[in-house]
Formats: sequence, structure tokens, C-alpha cells
Amino acid sequence: MTTLGKLSQSHRGWRSLPVTFMLLAALTLLFAGPDVATADPEDCWMCHMDPDMFDDSSLVVDEEALEGSVHEGFDCVMCHTSLADFDDYPHDEDLPPADCSMCHDDAVEEFESSWHGQYAAAHPDDELSPTCGSCHGSHNILPGSDSASTTHPLNLASTCASCHTDIAIGRASGLRRADAYARYEGGVHADRLEEGVLDAATCNDCHGYHALRKASDPQSMVYKYNIPHTCGECHIEVYSQYDRGIHGQALEAGVTDAPNCSDCHGEHEILAVTDPDSPVSAAHQADRVCASCHNDPQLVAKYGLQQGQISSYQDSYHGLAARRGSPNAASCASCHEAHDILPASDPASTIAPGNIVATCQQCHPNANVEFANSYSHEELLGEKHTLKGIIEMIYVPLIVLIIGGMGVHNGLIMVHYIKKRRAQIGQETTYERFTPTMVWQHGLFAISFILLAITGFALKFPDAWWAQPLGWLGLSEYTRSVIHRVSGVVMIAVSVHHVFYVLASRRGQTEFYHIIPRLSDVREAAQNIKYYLGRSRVKPDFDRYDYTEKAEYWALVWGTAVMVVTGFVLWFPATFTQILPGWIVIVSETIHYYEAWLATLAIVVWHFFFVIFHPEEYPMSTVWMRGQMSEHHMKEKHPRWYRRLVGEQARKKAAETERDSETTAEEPATSDNTSSTDEDTEENNT
Repeated sequence: MTTLGKLSQSHRGWRSLPVTFMLLAALTLLFAGPDVATADPEDCWMCHMDPDMFDDSSLVVDEEALEGSVHEGFDCVMCHTSLADFDDYPHDEDLPPADCSMCHDDAVEEFESSWHGQYAAAHPDDELSPTCGSCHGSHNILPGSDSASTTHPLNLASTCASCHTDIAIGRASGLRRADAYARYEGGVHADRLEEGVLDAATCNDCHGYHALRKASDPQSMVYKYNIPHTCGECHIEVYSQYDRGIHGQALEAGVTDAPNCSDCHGEHEILAVTDPDSPVSAAHQADRVCASCHNDPQLVAKYGLQQGQISSYQDSYHGLAARRGSPNAASCASCHEAHDILPASDPASTIAPGNIVATCQQCHPNANVEFANSYSHEELLGEKHTLKGIIEMIYVPLIVLIIGGMGVHNGLIMVHYIKKRRAQIGQETTYERFTPTMVWQHGLFAISFILLAITGFALKFPDAWWAQPLGWLGLSEYTRSVIHRVSGVVMIAVSVHHVFYVLASRRGQTEFYHIIPRLSDVREAAQNIKYYLGRSRVKPDFDRYDYTEKAEYWALVWGTAVMVVTGFVLWFPATFTQILPGWIVIVSETIHYYEAWLATLAIVVWHFFFVIFHPEEYPMSTVWMRGQMSEHHMKEKHPRWYRRLVGEQARKKAAETERDSETTAEEPATSDNTSSTDEDTEENNT
């Protein structure tokens, strides 16, 4: 509450007055009489200048508070009229506020009829209720021309902001915009005030002074139909242009859908046309302003507007150049004007048959009628003749036939070389790289990943060219969601199987041991980069898995875990929000989306390069199909693993040979023993 409002409240601290001082004051009043009490301001200063008198510091008033103000020299009772006839001390605690109507009856009457006054009348006990002092101050009221005044043009916005930036006040009073001041500060009007232009628009210029009303009130200066008149107080020429244009005429006729100034320029954060962030700048005019009506199917149908005007502009050279930020690109206003927009049937219109060439010549000096017609919306949409449709009927099937044929042709070549590569590997000495179990794990995981990527991004980008075939195939949103979830379950099942495979099988444990990152991977990565930069002639001596394969494997482990956790939250949001905060859903959605991008791009850029596009693998590595790697590739890519594997096989073979030799050597000895035994037996028998 303002100082003025608080000053009119009760003396809550009078009971804390020392007993001695109370007795002296009572004796003074008793002998002085009521006339002294009502005429001399010293009676007020006697209490209100003492900080110890009140619990509420706002009730403490300095005698010099009125010096320099418009009320300098006034007695207290001239404003606090309820105290004019008091004859008892201390006065009543519940006093009415200061009465400004004694001098400012017109202003008070306007205030009482305004939204501020109505709210204050309906909420008399609400400390947020506005009063005269809320804007003008209490005792130190200065004229609006004083640069220190709260109502000076340079200060008025911040005065209004004392309430209109408070979210609590906005909710309590039903304010539509609680951030009005912050937006105003970023606009061109505030910029002009900072430059010292005192007649630049501030709050009262648009909303009024005392008779401020809600935007829904027909008498409000910011009512839908009154905004052009309000803006026209400063922008006289622009208002006259708008008023004779089709939008101004429609608004004057009561068409509520007709745009006014704020619909195009904004309400508080009004930016200069030259500002690239302005909605009426060339780069944003079509999509942010004109499209709001001319791209709305309901409004287009309701008022019989031409369909596709915005899209035809956006697809034209003008629209593409504007979206690219070209300062010279033609915008909607370049042809149709900004404010006095008239239909082509009006002879005064810039796009009327008699004026269209001159309009084009503003940018194209050599333009003629044919040139002007070539850039009309009808021509761009192909509505004026069927030539465009005929060309499209020829080219679309032609593109499908030619490019599709090229794809089939090149696919046959690639399949041929993949078969050839497999045949070559079949004739070479090979070593088992992956077990059959690992091969089908990879296959199922790859299929589920591809389906998840396609069906997931199709939800985020339903209008993308690559997502359109899903609709042609009859995949509805329900079908897409089912495929996405089934693919997720398959991926989870494969991942669980892989964990058990790694933990329970001897081969899985061996693979896991070799896939663990080590310090040697850092040295090998540095050596590999030096080799490909030509700084070294020695290639790294990679083992069973190199650093690229290890990085991809552990990234896949991490990514799968993240996608599974966030995917379950998105699948069962109602369940998870029973035990977790609500933000878990939006956080999971965000992580799920960006992790999907990260994983997909990693597969395309990293994995596909090493198994498809790498010069040593093109057109494709076949290891993932059969699990076998040729001896040549092992020597080139994993020489240390090859040496160890060959060494193990050599030792195994040597051990087998040694066992065979021992077995062979033992057979004659056994025969001799048998013979000897037989001979001994025979001799004994003899």
C-alpha cells in the first residue's frame, strides 16, 4: 500500500507511547481547546514525526516531506479531511484515506469509473488495490513536468511497473499481461524516451490517465476498435492510410477478424520495421503477420480469400530471399503497401491492372505487363493456366522413372560386388570374428534401431518428405506408435540377451575383456591420426578391437540405457508421475529426442563409414553377415590379434603334433612288451 493509503490507517503504535508523554499531551489538548487541534499542523507533527510512536514506519512523516511538492504549504487536514473536526486524542484508528476530491474532483470521478477504481472499490481491504498515491506518491507529489516526478514521461513506465511486473498482482486482478513493462522496455517507444524524446509514447498515451479501462471495455483506448484511433494520435499519416485501406474499412464495419495496429506490430514490445526481429520486417512479415489470417483455412473460407497466397510467396524467389535475410527482398508490403492495402479491383490499389507495372518497377526498372503477371499469386500457384500442371504431370513420373531406374541399376551393381566379396572371402583363409549368436544379435538390433529411428522421427516431423511414404503405405498414427513400441521391446530383449551372453558364456567373457577401454587405445588413436596425416609411416598395432570399435560399443551401451529409461517414462507417463515430479516427463522427452539424433547421426557418420564407405570395405563389409574375417583384413586391421591368434593355433597344433608323436612312440613299446610277455609266457609254459 502507498504511503498515502497507509497514512490514512490507524495509529497502531499509539499504545506504545510513554505514559508521561501521553499525560502531557492530554493536558495540552485540554487547555488549548479543539480549535488549536484543528488549525495547527504541529499537532500532527507532534506524533507523526516520532519513529517510536508507530509500528508501521510509513505513518512516520517528516515535516520537510511537503517541501518542493505541489502541496507545499497545505495543512494536513486539507487532505485528511476526516481529522478536521476531531476533538479527542488519539484519533480513531480506522480512518478513511486522504480525500483528493476536494480539489481534484474530476480526476477522482474518472478514477472511480476506471478499472483501477472498480477494483479498489470491490477490494477495499486489499493492500494491492490502487489509490491516487500508487501513481502520484503521498506527500512528495511533484508536477508531471518535473523530471523527478513519478508521472514524468521518463518515469511513468517504471511507476506503472511497480504493479504491472508483479505476477501476484497480475493473477489477483486478472491482468492479461503481467510482463508488459519488460516488453515495453524492449520496444522502439522506450528507446526514443531514452534518447530524450519526451513526446514518445508511454503508458498513459495508449491506456489513458485516470479513466483507464480494461481492453475488453468498449470505452477503453486499447479496445479492439479503438486501437487505430489511439495510435493515430501520434501516427497521423499512418492512421489515415490504414483508415482508407481494406483492413481499416473492415474494422470500421465491425469485422472482428480485421487486423488493427497491435495485431501486426505487437502490443508493448513494438520494434522498428528495420529491426530484424520485428514481426513486420521483410524476413518475418509473411509468416508472422500476414500468414496469421491469409494462411488460416477458416478465415480464408469465411471471407473468400485466395488460398495459397502465403505459400506461393514463400516458395517464390522473393520469399526465399527474404527468409535468407536479404534486405532488398520484396515483402508483402512491397507490393500491397503496408497500411492502405486495397483490393486489386480498386483503381487506387498498387496491384490494380493500371498500377501493377509501376509497383514492379520500384525494384525492376525494366518491368512490363508480362513481367508483372509472371509474379502474381495466380501464376505462382498455376491457377491461371494448366501449363504448370502439364509440366508437373510430365516431370514427376519422369523423375520417379529415371531416378528410380538409376537406383535399381546401381543397386544391382552393389549387390554384385557384395556377392563377389563374399565369394572371395569364401575362397580365402578366414577366422571367426563373430559367433552366430553375435551375428543375429547384431541383425535384430539393427532392424529394431532402424524402425525406431524412422517411426520416432516420423512423429516429430510428420510433414517431412521422407515421412510421406508412411502415409501412402497406410501407416496411421496408431500403427506407427505400435511399430515403435514393438521395436523398442525387441531392442530391450536383444540387449538383455547380450548381457547374459557376456556374463554367462566363455566366448562372451572373452569378447567383453577385449572391448574394455585401455590406456593403449589413446596411444593407438594418436598414432592412427599421425599415420593418416602423413606424419608417420607406421600404422597402429591394433588388437582384437581398435579404439573406434570400443568407442562405438560403449556409446551404444550408454545410448540404449538412456533410450530405454526415457522411453518407458514416455510410454507410461501417468505411472511414473505417481512417484516422480511432473517435470520427469518433459525432461525424458527432451533427452529421448536429442539422444535419438545423437545415435542416428553416429550410426550414419561413424558406423556406416567403417562398414560401408571406408575405401578398404566398400561396397560393404560382410563380416556382420557371416561372422568371418579374411586373413588379409585381419593382418591389415588387427595385426596384433592376428599374430596372437596364429600363435595360439601354432602352439595348439604343435601340442597336438607332440601328443600324436608320443602316441606313435608308445605303440611299438607296447607291442614289444606284449611280445616279450608272450614270449615269457610261452617260455614258462615250455
